[in-house]
Amino acid sequence: MHLVFDALLIDMDGTLVDSTARVETVWAHFCREHGLDFDAFIAGSHGRRTMDSVIDALGDTPASRRIARELEAQETAATDGIVACTGAAALLATLPATSWSLVTSAGRDLARRRMQAAGFDLPAFGVYGEDVAVGKPDPACYVLGAQRLGVPVAACGVLEDAPAGILAGVGAGARVLSVGPRFDGQPEAVVNIAGLDALRVSMIDGKVCVDVEATSQ
Repeated sequence: MHLVFDALLIDMDGTLVDSTARVETVWAHFCREHGLDFDAFIAGSHGRRTMDSVIDALGDTPASRRIARELEAQETAATDGIVACTGAAALLATLPATSWSLVTSAGRDLARRRMQAAGFDLPAFGVYGEDVAVGKPDPACYVLGAQRLGVPVAACGVLEDAPAGILAGVGAGARVLSVGPRFDGQPEAVVNIAGLDALRVSMIDGKVCVDVEATSQ
């Protein structure tokens, strides 16, 4: 499959940066403290802002917002075990700074720490958790990412791994490439790839040209 985009909008955790072990360590402790089922909680929290996940679990109270801020601080302070996802370095080396934006639910400080731990700098363009009023799966983050690049969101490709982010990209009107297996209820238009190393990316006349090895999983 050959796709051509004006730009790419790329998620961080689980797409560019493998932070799963660190994230799940923090959330496992949170679930034990609050008597929550970890498997059920983690299934709905991947790809979402920490504040949104905590409020969904505990309600929107001053105490829950304080807990969320404390969790964000813990995540920012600890980067052990965080590495680049396979294929991420090669992908970013191919893309000019003006042809892609990071679009992550993480706050800017957390994103900087995780990107640096994986061997990357923050890009010239980015959308972070604090930049939108409503987080993924709301499409506002991807709409804003395209706006900051100065391109139509419908002309962008989105690289995502989590259901919340995939739905955000689809809702924004972008073409979504999902890294990993399909999930129940995933829109049919989403293209699944096993990993970023399944992409062959080149720049031609200022366009991002992507050859995709799609998977039916």
